[in-house]
Amino acid sequence: MGNDSGPVILLTAALDEEQRARLLDAAPGARILSEQDLAAHPDLVGRIEVAYPRLPSALWARAAGLRWLQTSFAGVDGLLANPEARRHPAVLTNVHIHVNCLAEHLWGMALMLVRNLHGSVRVQQSGHWDTQAVTGGVGTLAGGTLCVAGLGAIGAQCAAMGRLMGMRVIGINRSGKPHPSVDQMVTPDKRREVFAVSSLVMLLLPGTEETRGFAGKAELEALHGAWLVNGGRGTAVDTNELVRALEDGRVRGAGLDVTDPEPLPDGHPLWALPNVVISPHYGGVHPGYEEEALEVFRGNLRRWVRGEPLQNVVDKSKGY
Repeated sequence: MGNDSGPVILLTAALDEEQRARLLDAAPGARILSEQDLAAHPDLVGRIEVAYPRLPSALWARAAGLRWLQTSFAGVDGLLANPEARRHPAVLTNVHIHVNCLAEHLWGMALMLVRNLHGSVRVQQSGHWDTQAVTGGVGTLAGGTLCVAGLGAIGAQCAAMGRLMGMRVIGINRSGKPHPSVDQMVTPDKRREVFAVSSLVMLLLPGTEETRGFAGKAELEALHGAWLVNGGRGTAVDTNELVRALEDGRVRGAGLDVTDPEPLPDGHPLWALPNVVISPHYGGVHPGYEEEALEVFRGNLRRWVRGEPLQNVVDKSKGY
């Protein structure tokens, strides 16, 4: 799929010589360019066939020869917000290397809220033993219902962990087709009635217009005191309504690895709420991340030069 001497690859990540050698092993004869090369020779932009892990936004209109971009992340909503990137004919692929770490992160948040461990940390910081101060907010999940909205690989892992916690699991996806990780599957239009019977709701939705405001006023009212954890995109939740729901108890507590707006501004009401756990969008971070992402690219690069189908192809029309 490249030229006779191999594809022209733009690398916008800093790789050492051993890593570059591995890429050349996957694509013999490839020519690797850097952003510095493009700055010195702007005419080379039109010759780029493959890019990893990003293409600078200003180059999309000029990268007429680009046929494939491999990202090093899963969510592509920020990339597709660029009209030039969305309409460019290049194939876009992402990585799915976050399954275990993000599932652990979201369940960590959920357990902090349910067992009031965040409250216990505050009591610990006071240097005073006070059981009464923390036991009032303690709950349990065993025997309850978990709702997972977004049944991709991460959602399926979260659902499996919910079953280990002794929970019944309901999933939400666009098709409504049964999934082995859940006891029941419904479509998004049924989310309010599912929220109404849930003890814990986990959102793992991509950032698209279809998912914007997925949990709005009516949905948050339907929770009736359940916990909410969001690890997909902040735009899936109406933030102003969430603040009000947390204040009046419609939502018992929230764990947020993503927010809207993001970054969450200093002084925002969410920071001060005692029933909220916030992490600054690092749920997918784990040791060896960059190396794992590079290996995904290398595997796809082998497929590219052999003319084989790429893995993790993004549907630009859907946004994931």
